[in-house]
Amino acid sequence: MIEQILRQRYKIIEKLGSGGVGETYIAEDLDIPVSPKPKCVVKRLHPKAIDADNQRLFQKEAEMLYKLGENHDQIPKLFAYFEENGEFFLVQELIEGHNLTEELIPGKPWSEAEVTQLLQEILEILAFVHQHNVIHRDIKPSNIMRRKADGKLVLIDFGAVKEVSNLKTNSNDSTTLTIGIGTFGYMPSEQALGKPKLSSDIYAVGMMAIQALTGISPKQLPEDENGELIWQNHAHISDELTNIINLMVRYHFNQRYQSAIEVLQDLKPDTVHECPQSSISTLTPVKVEDKWGYKDQNGQLVITPQFEKAGKFSEGLAEVKIGSKWGYIDQSGRVLIKPEFDKVWSFSEGQARVKFGDKSTYIDKTGKILFDEASSFFEGLARVKIGERYGYIDKTIQVVIPAQFDKAWNFSEGLAVVKIGDRYGYIDKTGELVNQPRFEQAWSFSEGMALVRISDKYGYIDKAGELVSQLFEEVGSFSEGLATVKINEKWGYINKTGQLVIQPHFSVASNFCQGKASVELKNKLLGLLPMGEQVGYIDKTGKFI
Repeated sequence: MIEQILRQRYKIIEKLGSGGVGETYIAEDLDIPVSPKPKCVVKRLHPKAIDADNQRLFQKEAEMLYKLGENHDQIPKLFAYFEENGEFFLVQELIEGHNLTEELIPGKPWSEAEVTQLLQEILEILAFVHQHNVIHRDIKPSNIMRRKADGKLVLIDFGAVKEVSNLKTNSNDSTTLTIGIGTFGYMPSEQALGKPKLSSDIYAVGMMAIQALTGISPKQLPEDENGELIWQNHAHISDELTNIINLMVRYHFNQRYQSAIEVLQDLKPDTVHECPQSSISTLTPVKVEDKWGYKDQNGQLVITPQFEKAGKFSEGLAEVKIGSKWGYIDQSGRVLIKPEFDKVWSFSEGQARVKFGDKSTYIDKTGKILFDEASSFFEGLARVKIGERYGYIDKTIQVVIPAQFDKAWNFSEGLAVVKIGDRYGYIDKTGELVNQPRFEQAWSFSEGMALVRISDKYGYIDKAGELVSQLFEEVGSFSEGLATVKINEKWGYINKTGQLVIQPHFSVASNFCQGKASVELKNKLLGLLPMGEQVGYIDKTGKFI
């Protein structure tokens, strides 16, 4: 490709890198009448075939990249996209600077303040990206540039476009996606399985934070028996930041933060982050000495600085901190909702989420508390408590499943665990019981299976409620088609038919990720290993690798 000219305009002068879906080059723009010629980035993508579906999807993704770059200063601008010689090309802004691999040096941990700043800046960009329903899918240090001109971070190499180049046609002539794209160490299990979520990006950002705090590569971090990372003993940070990062990198996506805004809110509890509203107030918060007030578009103070903190106006109300609590004011500065909340969010469609103590709920514009308790949204629904019963609301904050359950959990794979009396069952998103409450305990579905307890033992059911495994002393969750089980104090693995495929002889066994799992042996077993503790990785046949 070097020296080749595309579209009689972009002259390839240097190769930056390559991957499974294409290559990236630096090019000169010959159409610009200056010397030396300005440089840009050209990405060449290799689709399986050039057909109407691929062309349509390529155009759709390119349009999204254009919109993102035009509306956010920390995302590269898209200059052109075109098809030539059976290949797709993107022409993007070249970001002058260096990537974070030059700053994240092994053995040299960052301070808590430095990592907090890193998280805030990346998550601010990510919140904007996720607002447009785009999953980056390859967030890692080499894809975060430190721009030379102003020192700001820039998120590059969007994986959304890679979906286009990984399309293939199945036997029914319908379009499907191949397995996931990402980088080992920063890619969570669901993404490796080709099922990325918005929280997959949050996982990757959390892994970068751990790398910065510990000075250790993500690939070198151990896991516990549940697949959760063990890293805190390598970092000296506050419990608050530890808890935030742990919620970013939980093994199961349903247990992570579901949006970048939620992480930002916990990182900066004294500041409210929200997506841009369609109608923006002309009043903006301003700090004078140690108090916050508001100025108009001419820079004149119109609300006297008197608050500890202040958020932006949304739907005529702004959140302000008075003393140690948050409330809301109108554009005259009058307190309309008294300060009694520990955390608050901006109003949207007449409601705002608030938190007091360890409980979250929603209020209306009069300050009326709408529910006794409310969770975050999972799969479009949030669990709420009304009186002593639990139900579900949709994103318009309307009750769509009446509060009728003694306990309820978040939706996963279209089903949610509910408790009626002393037994557990499952409902669908209409509120219908699809599995009657007959279990002593039940957990959420993952990869089409759910763990249940029957007669003080544990087994797996499918979505029809049928038991697909024998009952075990203890079990773990499924990952890559296998789950850990405990028999006679030793751990092994079963497949989704319940068949024991790796015999139980490990003292510790973790979930599989990218075809391997960390295990531990503490005894001599069948003469295969010497006496003493043995720690390593096995493949899916049970052999040490």
